[in-house]
Amino acid sequence: MTRLIHCSRPYTVALVLALVAAPLVSAVLVSDVGIALAKGPGGGSGGSGSGSGSGSSGGSSGGSGAGAGTGASAGGVGVSGAAGPGGAGASAGAGTGGAGVSGAAGSGSGTGSSGPSGAAGPGGAGPGGAAGNGAAAGAAGSGGPAGSAATGGSSGTGGPAGTAGAAGVGNGAGQGAAGAAAGPGPGPSGSASADGVSPGGGVGAIGTAESAIARLNRIYDISEPERAAQVAAKAAAEASRRAAQAGEAAQQSGWRTSAVADASKDAAKDAADASREASRAAEAAARALKTPTFDASTIVRRETLRARDAAERAQEAADEAGDQPARVPLASTVQSTVQLISSPGFFQGVRRSMQAEANFARGSALLREHKYQEARDSLDEAVALYPEHDQARALLAWSEYFLGDFRGAAVTFKTALRRQPRWEGLYNGLGWSRLRLGRYQLAADAFGSALDRNPDYIDALNGLGSAQFERSQYDLALPPLEKALEGSRHLLTAEPPEVTVLRGKVAWSLYYLERYREALAMFIRASLAAPESQQYQVGMGWSYLKLDQRDDARAAFRRAQQLGPVDDAVSEGLRRAGM
Repeated sequence: MTRLIHCSRPYTVALVLALVAAPLVSAVLVSDVGIALAKGPGGGSGGSGSGSGSGSSGGSSGGSGAGAGTGASAGGVGVSGAAGPGGAGASAGAGTGGAGVSGAAGSGSGTGSSGPSGAAGPGGAGPGGAAGNGAAAGAAGSGGPAGSAATGGSSGTGGPAGTAGAAGVGNGAGQGAAGAAAGPGPGPSGSASADGVSPGGGVGAIGTAESAIARLNRIYDISEPERAAQVAAKAAAEASRRAAQAGEAAQQSGWRTSAVADASKDAAKDAADASREASRAAEAAARALKTPTFDASTIVRRETLRARDAAERAQEAADEAGDQPARVPLASTVQSTVQLISSPGFFQGVRRSMQAEANFARGSALLREHKYQEARDSLDEAVALYPEHDQARALLAWSEYFLGDFRGAAVTFKTALRRQPRWEGLYNGLGWSRLRLGRYQLAADAFGSALDRNPDYIDALNGLGSAQFERSQYDLALPPLEKALEGSRHLLTAEPPEVTVLRGKVAWSLYYLERYREALAMFIRASLAAPESQQYQVGMGWSYLKLDQRDDARAAFRRAQQLGPVDDAVSEGLRRAGM
């Protein structure tokens, strides 16, 4: 028995030594496994937090700690993060690992057992956003896909949790050292450029804010909205100057120059409003470039169009500020009118009223007979005798319009609207006057005001659609044009020329909106109403071409050749049709 005890002593000693050394061996093995797994393609955690982490597959924790850690887990591909204090096999240094794809970073101190030390540094940042010492940036949400112990993280402008670099938009600012060993690929996608990181695991050059701004500047000319704002400002200044001149002239003359001054003042106000709109659009476009986001290009495009439209509106208003009637009243008419107006007394007032009413009745009859020159003379005298005669002023404006004095008509319509802002016919007349002068945005505004008061006003619908058609805004032109055409068919039994013209605008709007079959049907109906029109044949030809009906297209273009001079549209159509 004693011999057995003596023989077993060496085995006992060996067993005791093995039991004592087992924890140390386990620590080394677990740490090696954690480092080996850190080389895999696992994602990083969302941000900084506390908890006990384990070096699971692809995880970002450096070791398998048992105690509660207060350090940050910085995940990412090929980055070995540091665990908190008290974890066996954790790094003995302070701070977390280098920059990972997730961009999470933090700082913490630990006094764990000795073991393979992780990379130390003040914290890294991924392309998802800037991260300072102790801050988390980039990835959103809690815990990356590798099972790290982080719980929470601030949301940056990058991609999903653990792969913020995929967005390639933010500006990385970390300076941490690279992690342990790089994995087989630079990021989750295996492409450095796709994930916004360099092959070594750090922040790549692509994905910075500066490069995003450069790309936007290449795609969109940011100077365009700025130039539009400058054009609008110059137009507003010119409108103000013209309004001042009109005001000075009004102080030296009668009611007509006073009406011109008031109309010019209104136009100057419109120009100033448009100039402010253009400036706001330019500022919004500049802000979009300074803080690029995924929709920055959309914002720049929208604000550029907005600034361009505002500049166009300001120029139209500046032109309108200089409007004056083309006709100067005859000296004899002015003298007789002045004598009646200057005569005091009750009976003279009654006489002026009666004379004004007689002139109004005569002018109305002449206008119905399309004798616009004589109608304007009578109505002009009626308004001079009785400035409060709003019906006479409205008919005076229409007589000026039919005589082609669109500037004078615009002034008179605006003067009448000062007294009767609810008369939709006055807005309609102002809209058509502006349309004839090429002021399409201001014309659309006037037609819109008429339709606000009477949504079924056929003439205003036609005018609004025509204004948008002239601006090549076919998607905006088509609805009012179609509604006007529908209303015209209900009102009329036979199709007059103006309705055929309206039908042609609907047809071309459909064509430019690539609704070729509907456009063809509309062109055919218009050509039946106006068989001598070359343009409807041209429209039919191009619609046939778009529908790949070349024989029909050739026939339509040949008819167009016979109806009028051969222009580029006909020649090109024939060439494409195979002739």
